[in-house]
Order: sequence, then structure tokens, then C-alpha cells
Amino acid sequence: MLNNGRNLDELHDTQQSTKELLFILDNLFLFSIEKYDQLLREEIEKLLKQMNVPEVLFDKAFPQIIWWLLFCYPQAPHGMTIYQDYLEVHNKKWTKADKAVQAHLNSWLSITPGFYRVVKIDRKYNRFFHVQDVFLKEEKKVFIFNEIFQTPKMGEIISGILLPVGNNVYTTQGRLFHLPVTIVPELMGRFRQFLERHNSNLDYVVPASSYPALLRITMQTMEEKL
Repeated sequence: MLNNGRNLDELHDTQQSTKELLFILDNLFLFSIEKYDQLLREEIEKLLKQMNVPEVLFDKAFPQIIWWLLFCYPQAPHGMTIYQDYLEVHNKKWTKADKAVQAHLNSWLSITPGFYRVVKIDRKYNRFFHVQDVFLKEEKKVFIFNEIFQTPKMGEIISGILLPVGNNVYTTQGRLFHLPVTIVPELMGRFRQFLERHNSNLDYVVPASSYPALLRITMQTMEEKL
């Protein structure tokens, strides 16, 4: 726990492996802009048209859509994700990295976005909180390193990609998509219908490829109910 007398620097920022992972995430984003800027623009435009939701709602999910494109969406012509391409380009560098860093980089290859209910917020540091996956019911500890990002409220649903960075702590490199508590019952019902139609199960991991469809359902529900 963060409220037991230790400070955030002691728990997180002084861990060299965590610092290196955060640097890699920044570097990955720069890599994506330099090499895939046009492709990302085209894919975002396609998603906006496919989702058919107001742009103001799309903008709320935009940061996590970007990270979904980087980690989960195979790009033509090579069929790799941007993250896989990044690792391949920098293979010599990262194979020399600390074993803890390498382990996390490998774990990021199978990362999937999710929807999480905020179940606990630290009394002292509101950027440190616990979430529960709405499908798997697994809990994760999350720390938001970037102070400009919105912190969550108790009971609300947040969505995005949570990346492990050490100490059994996860973080996000983009602003999370915050969903109002008032739409949660309706939203979960619609998620259930979607998964049943696609022969999936609420007790299993939702495929990363389904994330845009679930975002569309979420934004349509927000548009109708708010």
C-alpha cells in the first residue's frame, strides 16, 4: 500500500526498470509517429466512420484507440503490430536490457485493452487505485505517472490499455476513457448481448480485435443515456 509511510519515489520512480519501461513507452510513441503517421491517420479516420458516433465522444476514447493501434492492430504490409515492429527494429538494444525489462516487454506483446471498475482509491495518493476487470473480475493495482491525466472516481468504469511496469503495478500511457456510473447497468447488458452474439463469454478475455466494437457500443450508450 502507498499509505504506509513510504513515498512514491521509493516505490516507483527510483526503480530503474520502471523508469526504463516508461522511457520505452515514450520512445514507442515517437517511433509510431515517425514511421506510421499517415497509416495511423488513415486507420483513425476509418474507425471514426465505422463507429458513427459524435466526434466529441470519439475524442474521449482517442488516446486509448491510439495505443490499441500500436499494441493490438497488425499493420500492412508486414502483418505485425507497430509495437512488434518497434521491438524488431530495436532488437539489439532491448536484448541487452535488464531481465525485468525484457520480461515486461515480452508481456506487452499479448496485452489487451479492457474495461475496469474502480474498486479502491488510495487515501493519500489518488493516482494510485485498484480496478476490477468487468469481465474477468481480476483486480489490478494502477498508478498514473502522468499528473495531467484525470484521476478516476470510486465506482466508475474506465477503459484502456493497462501495462505492467513492476511491483505488480500497471499504468497507462494515454488518458483513460472514463465512463459515467449511470450508464453502467445498461452498458453491461449491451456488452453481454454483443458477446453472446459472437460466441464469447463474460468470464473470458475479450479479444483485442473486439475493442473498437465495444467502444462503439459504449459511445452509443453514452450518446443515448446522457
